[in-house]
Amino acid sequence: MDFCARIRRFEVETMIITNFEMLKERIADTDEIDPRTVLPDVWASTKWEKLAKKETEDILFPFLEFQFKRSQSAMPEIYSAYIERKIKLHKFADLELVPALVKDTANQGIGFRAKIQQNPYLLLPRDLKKSISVYKSGGTRGIATPTFISDWDEAVETTTLQKCFSYMNIKAQSKVMNTYNPTHKGGLWITKAMQRNGATVISRRMNETAREIIQTIKHYGITVLATVQGPLTEGDATKKGGGVDFLSLVEEGQDILEEKIETLFITGYSLIPEVISWAEMNKKNLATVLGSSEAIPQASSTLKGKLCRYNNMHLINGPHYIEILKQESGQLVPVKRGENGILAYTTIAREGTIYIRYAPGDSAKLVAKGGECDCGIKTPIISDIRRMDIPEDTLAAGCCIG
Repeated sequence: MDFCARIRRFEVETMIITNFEMLKERIADTDEIDPRTVLPDVWASTKWEKLAKKETEDILFPFLEFQFKRSQSAMPEIYSAYIERKIKLHKFADLELVPALVKDTANQGIGFRAKIQQNPYLLLPRDLKKSISVYKSGGTRGIATPTFISDWDEAVETTTLQKCFSYMNIKAQSKVMNTYNPTHKGGLWITKAMQRNGATVISRRMNETAREIIQTIKHYGITVLATVQGPLTEGDATKKGGGVDFLSLVEEGQDILEEKIETLFITGYSLIPEVISWAEMNKKNLATVLGSSEAIPQASSTLKGKLCRYNNMHLINGPHYIEILKQESGQLVPVKRGENGILAYTTIAREGTIYIRYAPGDSAKLVAKGGECDCGIKTPIISDIRRMDIPEDTLAAGCCIG
């Protein structure tokens, strides 16, 4: 990076820190904040992950309070149960009083699949009067869930994802080959977020083969490979690479990967031991991010700590609030260290589709509480992300996954 580029980078980082500190001062004087009045780059600050749990909740509560109220007025067909049950939030811990949002109704959850089968626009907030994009989930268990996203939402999520890539040392000097499906939200966000870090990114064309990708890596001096590792079972319906994945690239040109690639960014599935062993044997950096079409990013591994590596990921604070939950005394409460539970997220900062404690069907394990990792990030660490067959049955049964 030349001198002028370093100066520009320093100015941007200083602005992000300043905006974050100004936000903290603003929150001290209010009980409710419309997230749309906050600049997207606020969420790029790494200070979010260095907050203690209580401070995190204090800063996020005004956003949560606004979105909770807005969900009832802007998406009443989805969240009418809040009004019927007279649920109100007075402090962040009151989030535990809120039932889960699930696709299919359970005894404790609010289901919406039947509603959006009739009208998918019920997930479009009534107060959103601007250009929007629609990104659909995989729909592995039925109708795909549409998430309505504005340009502001895109800026917020890609800016936050940019921070995750900073934890992986993907920066201005990096030359990236992105093989993710360019029509998929994750594929688009990866390119935009890495570009925000100053990286040079080449996105794969849909008709390019593994052999052509290997030639591009060689010809352009690619140092970072962003890809999925490959489906673990034949006919895997959640494959995001569009026919090119890490395993196929190793088969096609392992020598080129060994020579050129410094960092592997691989998502889509839990990293399998074979991929981890390949990276360690060839002295390659390896990291991943947890995200979905409904919420990016949710958690990230890093290259900085001994505990937050590979499948062990730190939760990212904002623009989504992530919980790992179990049912206890009729409420969904956070799991304890070492326990498995249902993964749920709440969209703290979004103009488009509002998700409150949405449990899309994944389980996770709480590996460490906040402050246990030596990397300096204070958020909890989760791992063992798995798809659940029937998450609504788990809610109805009143137990956690494990």
